[in-house]
Amino acid sequence: MVREANARTRRYERAVVLCEIVAFVVLAAVMWHSTRPTRWEKPIIRTVDRLPIPVRGFWISAFQPVSFALIAIVLAAVVAFAGRRRLAASGVAGCLGAVLAAELVFKPLVDRVRTHEVGRHHRIVQVGSEMFPSAHVTAAAALATFVWLVLDRRLGLAPLLVALPFVVSCATIALQLHYPADVIGGVLLGSTFVWCTVAVGNHFASAAPPGRERAYDPVGTSR
Repeated sequence: MVREANARTRRYERAVVLCEIVAFVVLAAVMWHSTRPTRWEKPIIRTVDRLPIPVRGFWISAFQPVSFALIAIVLAAVVAFAGRRRLAASGVAGCLGAVLAAELVFKPLVDRVRTHEVGRHHRIVQVGSEMFPSAHVTAAAALATFVWLVLDRRLGLAPLLVALPFVVSCATIALQLHYPADVIGGVLLGSTFVWCTVAVGNHFASAAPPGRERAYDPVGTSR
């Protein structure tokens, strides 16, 4: 019975990850080279502007590249010290890899920027750097997914872990750093990247000689 339940859970997770990948690709294609918020993003921006988001700057600072890397490394060190070295290695690799993919691959590829008209002749200038996906939200979603895997997918803590990327998303929108599609893309990229990285790590772990350490297996490759 337990084995059947675990198999159903693994199939469900795979289906969710596949849907997230498809959604990210579609969203990136729609936002390609866009410069203004779309019609469906505008009411979300207005709603977020009215939300009482505490210490907005803190959430942005916590997921800057250096601070986020330190948090992910410390978490991985704690997990490794607890004897789950493969999960620690694949989890921190997924967290850092997700942010690098956002900054170095997808932002230049999608090239979504914020523009503004200036001067008498309404010259259009770019404001800030590329926006899709949000690296801050990617980092928050990646870290939340890593913690979820460390805690063996405890559903009771899921709302708290979902709240982390949600608050960071609202902070980035309220501070006019990103549009809603950018933060949605960050959630999809961060969570999927970490899950897939841990899954790949466990695939190689399943071929390890008997008696070797076994990592937490979110996709059921280890026996």
